[in-house]
Formats: sequence, C-alpha cells, structure tokens
Amino acid sequence: MKKYLAFDIGGTKLKYALINNHGQLLKKYSEPTVQTSKEAFLKRFKEIVDKFKEQISGVGVSVPGKINRFDQTVSYGGSLPFLDGVSFSGVLGNEIPVSVENDAKAATLAELWKGTLKESNNAVMLVLGTAIGSGIVLNRELVYGSHDQAGEVSFMSYGSFDKTNLMGGKCSAVGLIQDIAKHYNFNDINDGPAVFKLINKHDDYAWHRFEEFCNTIALLIHNMQTVLDVDCYVIGGGISKQEIVSEQIATSLKKLRETNSFVNNTLTQPKIVSSTFHNEANLLGSIYKFEKDSIDSTKLEDIGEMTI
Repeated sequence: MKKYLAFDIGGTKLKYALINNHGQLLKKYSEPTVQTSKEAFLKRFKEIVDKFKEQISGVGVSVPGKINRFDQTVSYGGSLPFLDGVSFSGVLGNEIPVSVENDAKAATLAELWKGTLKESNNAVMLVLGTAIGSGIVLNRELVYGSHDQAGEVSFMSYGSFDKTNLMGGKCSAVGLIQDIAKHYNFNDINDGPAVFKLINKHDDYAWHRFEEFCNTIALLIHNMQTVLDVDCYVIGGGISKQEIVSEQIATSLKKLRETNSFVNNTLTQPKIVSSTFHNEANLLGSIYKFEKDSIDSTKLEDIGEMTI
C-alpha cells in the first residue's frame, strides 16, 4: 500500500495529511499558514515533507492560483501572492514525485475519484469559501482550457467589473457569515455554526442574507448551465456541511426558472447536491493524479499484452 503526503495550502490554515492510494485519510494535521515571506513559507513546507519523506511515495499540493499543467508552476497564488512562480518540485530538489493542482480543481478531482461525482460524466463543482471556485467535468475529464483557467467563476460579472459586482464577492460564503455575525455583534465574526443556527431558525436578517446569497449562486448556475448542459452541480467547501445550503440553492434555482416559462420548459434543470468530502476534498484531490497515473499505466500494460 502506497502512502502520500497531501497539502491543502490556504490563506489562513496549512492543512496536510497522510493518505493511502485507496483514498483513505490516515492522519491529518493543521497549523497557521506562514505568511511572512515566500522563503519562510517554503522552509516550513520542506520541513514537513522531510519529516515524512521516508514513508511516502509522493507529495500532492492543493494551492490557490493558476497551475501550469506541464511544469506545475504556480501563477498568482490567489490569497498567497508570494507563491507566484513557485515550483514545488524545484523546492524539493526533484527528489520525490510532486503533483500540484488548483484548490477548486483538486476538490473536484476528489469528488470525481471517490465522492459525489463517482458515477457522473458531466458535472460542475462549486467550492464556496472566501470567493467561489469551480471545476468543470465533461466526459469524466476535468476541463482546464487553453490557459489552465477554465472554471474561474469568481471573475464572472454580475453587471460590472467593479470588485463588488464580481461573483467572487457576491458568492463569498465567508462574506455571508461575517456580514450576519457583524449584524448581531458576535464576538467571533467567523462563527459559522452560530450563524447557521439563526439561518435554520429563519431569523429575519440572517434568512434574508442567506436567501440573497443562494439566489445569486442559482443565477450563476443557470448561466453556466446554458453553456455546459451538465447533469449536476456539487456544492463544496465547509459551508456545504449544512444541508440547507444545497437545498436552498436548488429551491432558488427552481423559483428563478419559474419566472420565465420559456426557459423553464426548454432547459432541463440540473440536480444540486452536496459534496462528500467538504473541507477534506482538497487534500484527497491533490493526490488523485498519482492514483490515476497508476491506473492508466496498468491499462496501457494490459493493452500491450493483448497486442502481443
């Protein structure tokens, strides 16, 4: 049985875990992300890898930003801009196999491998967090696009290119939680469970903001669906643990479509479902390519034997 070391690099938390080639999470760790400098962050990254190096077959990295599929170099780095230009293989001296993937795409791969999308051919995953990320699956293949930027729905416009009118802000789960928490003067503005207690009770302000949030995501889904025509949309991120999120987004989409009978009767409504792995999806998806490459190699060997 092979073991891999998986990283989920976030702006606040650095999560890492040992995962085997069957997709079983063996041990999980979490610590604050070093944000002082690129050098300090990479030093800590290498320290963690060195600690596990003797027992692993590879390192998977889920990271914000654009990832070059060929040399796996990070561009921009999202909430961690100092990662721009970083090659994690280079950092480790090319001593161990490394697979690097954009965080939303990694989450999608996890669901495609072992989760909600295991039986799906065409689907979209929407990861709700600080902004909104997505992974597009067509014919069971993750879509990257010509510039490795397919699925960057945070940059979609809600009417203008002003920051407040881009989908990344409009569909921010963190923004939703913080706004409601501030309204009620919570000591901790990131107290999601407390906020969802209010939402589940249909508290006036909390429910209004939540409904507005779900309506915006429903509009995003409708617009994506007119182009992609997939079977389902998987709602991911920590917020997806709350069943009411996917349920209300589905309700909002249904209501939106009913405002126009031509749209409603012409376009098939896709399913809206919750993810299987929630916050752990990025970790699992970061190592998916190792297992996929192993499976693909076995298939090629089988084909070779049949040819002989």
